Amino acid sequence: MMRQTAPFALAAAAFGAALFTTAPSHAQDYYAAGKVSVAIERAFGLHYWHEEYTRNNLTDTHSGTAVGFAWLPSSSPFHVPRAAVDGFIINRLSLGGSLGFFSESGTNTPDRSGVIFSPRVGYVIPISSIFSFWPRGGFTFIKPDNGSLFGLTAEAMFVVTPRPGWGILFGPTLDFGFAGSRDPNGTNWNHFALGFPTVGLMGTF
Repeated sequence: MMRQTAPFALAAAAFGAALFTTAPSHAQDYYAAGKVSVAIERAFGLHYWHEEYTRNNLTDTHSGTAVGFAWLPSSSPFHVPRAAVDGFIINRLSLGGSLGFFSESGTNTPDRSGVIFSPRVGYVIPISSIFSFWPRGGFTFIKPDNGSLFGLTAEAMFVVTPRPGWGILFGPTLDFGFAGSRDPNGTNWNHFALGFPTVGLMGTF
């Protein structure tokens, strides 16, 4: 067994060494004024969610923990993959947002599909030549077929850029949808979601 696994272990080690040592990037160059980041975000994540529906002073609650992967159905619309664009208006200061679509159903949550739009502002703090911390915050608007939800979003993203031009995003996300409704019944809708970690891929141009 040792003879069979040793070559694979050596190959994996060599690949990892090449990935992180060949043409190392400089974090500050990625986030200079005029740069643009394009990403697929929340492609994978573990998340806890809790939502409430209130009508006529009666509240119905649902909550759970789930694993989100790619476009598989998720228990929370906040943790579906989305495309994102962020531009750096000055060094390290970003302005942008993300856009996503979802369609889901389940036994514990109502069927729903719709669109997610999340504008945000962020600031990058380089940690080393390949690691950075990119906290971001903003608003999120969700428009399902028969209602709407508005809330606040905060993301504490870490970015690893092992090769020039692309990077991996990972870190916790917090979404608090506090102003929502479900028509035609006039039902108030609140939805809270905490993800850790959420993972995505980005490219910088």
